[in-house]
Amino acid sequence: MASDLPADIALFADHPGAVVVVDNQGQIVFMNAVAEKLFEVSLEDIGGEFVEMLVPEKLRWCHQAYRRGYLAEPSDRDMDPGLEPAMQRPSDDAIIPIAVRLQPVRVDDTLYVAAHVRVREG
Repeated sequence: MASDLPADIALFADHPGAVVVVDNQGQIVFMNAVAEKLFEVSLEDIGGEFVEMLVPEKLRWCHQAYRRGYLAEPSDRDMDPGLEPAMQRPSDDAIIPIAVRLQPVRVDDTLYVAAHVRVREG
């Protein structure tokens, strides 16, 4: 899957932080090695799945609405910390508080969103 990605997306492979890229439908199209380690899952295992699979189950429906709202007006910004972003690791279902910076990436007529993820302290 990663081999047929646009060069603008493949560049995230060398990013020093965890990066997950979704397409305009919300499907995971890329994770760098740092993200794979953080989420304890490989792109091979979850590529093509909706990003909500990484969101705590009780927040998945809300996240879909937030995602659609973001896609309507994409901008390079932090995810609202008031939402208390968290991830649910697929390997053990552990809930981990995170901070996320969203970066829209346009390639031709397709909008991708790169989520730069880091573990939030406390």
